[in-house]
Amino acid sequence: MMIPAQRRLFLQSTLFTLAGASVPLSFAAGKIKPGERAALIVVDVQNCFVPGGTLAVAKGDEVVPVINRIAPAFENVVVTQDWHTPGHISFASAHAGKKPFETTKLGYGQQVLWPDHCVRGTDDAALHKDLKLPQAQVILRKGFHQNVDSYSAFEEADRKTSTGLAGYLQ
Repeated sequence: MMIPAQRRLFLQSTLFTLAGASVPLSFAAGKIKPGERAALIVVDVQNCFVPGGTLAVAKGDEVVPVINRIAPAFENVVVTQDWHTPGHISFASAHAGKKPFETTKLGYGQQVLWPDHCVRGTDDAALHKDLKLPQAQVILRKGFHQNVDSYSAFEEADRKTSTGLAGYLQ
C-alpha cells in the first residue's frame, strides 16, 4: 500500500530515471554523455503534481529546467503521463462514503483513494507547459484502465498488467 507521503516521495525520486537507475540532481548540472542505449524516463511531470495541482508536490516544478537541460544529451526519451478515466477506481469519488486518502480493498490489494486527478484530456493531466522534449519518442499513458491503478511506468498496480515500457526499452 502506498500512502500519500510515500507517493510524493516516489514521484520526487522517480522524476529522473536513466535506464532504470536514478540520476542524482548533481549529475544533471554537468555535461553528461549517455550511451546510445541509455534512456531518460521523465515520470509524470504533469500539472497535477506541481504547485497548484490536485496532488501537488512541493517545488515539483523545479525539475522542469533540469529535465530540459539534460534531455538533449539523450537519444532515447520516454515521458510517462498519469491518464485516468472519469470515475476511476482509485478515486474516492467512485466509492460511496469514502474520502480522499482513505484506503479500500480491491481485487489486486489495498488501494489509496485519491482525489479525482489526471483525468484524461483535462488541464490537470497535461504535461507541464515548460517541458521541452521534442525528441521524446514515446508518451506512455498509465492508469487508464478503469479498474486498476498504476504507480509504475513498467506495470499496473495489479502487478500483472505490463505497460509495455520494458519491451520498448529492449
